[in-house]
Amino acid sequence: RQADYCAKGGLAMYECQSKPKIRINLESPDGNIFVVLASAANAIKRYNIHNGDKYIAEMKKRVLRADDYEKALEIIREYVGIET
Repeated sequence: RQADYCAKGGLAMYECQSKPKIRINLESPDGNIFVVLASAANAIKRYNIHNGDKYIAEMKKRVLRADDYEKALEIIREYVGIET
């Protein structure tokens, strides 16, 4: 099963079917990319993802290098679902 394979670290987190979800209003002050990034990191921790700290560090590094807000959101969506 893919979920078992994911839990054992066989696939990158964003390749797994199930990923943490965050609910955030992107049109409000909570839509600030740093707030979204922190919420995503907290969701990964709460979801108890195998190697979660590694994924959080990778996500942060990629987001901070993003050229714009939309690209940063696209990167975050690889790691968590964003519900608005």
